[in-house]
Amino acid sequence: MPSTQLKILVVLVALAAAGFSYFYAHRTAPACLEGGKYMASVADCQAWGFDAALCRQAVEKARAVAARAAPKTDTMFQCELRFTDCFESPNGGFSPRPAFCLRADGEPRETRYLEYESDRRNRKKTKEVRID
Repeated sequence: MPSTQLKILVVLVALAAAGFSYFYAHRTAPACLEGGKYMASVADCQAWGFDAALCRQAVEKARAVAARAAPKTDTMFQCELRFTDCFESPNGGFSPRPAFCLRADGEPRETRYLEYESDRRNRKKTKEVRID
């Protein structure tokens, strides 16, 4: 009888671990609603099979959103200390490079960027910031 209870306990622990692993893996993965494709650059966009002109336009729109909403820094170096990747804003300064979901209508949605933060041991970790 005790071995049966031990087997049940092991199975329950294994199921709980599998459920947590599934939740953690999908919690941090960006998801595009309504069948969109997730991308951050013109090359990513073209890899999904979109037209080059549409890709350039979508990236520029996403960057315009990021330039308005995301924090700016004066130099590229300062920007890269705070964010994973940066671009020069048309109105001066540097802003974090956005990633976005491009749907069939050609409009970038679910725009986000990655910002560094430190944990208790002062290690750099990234935090996803959604700006739309």
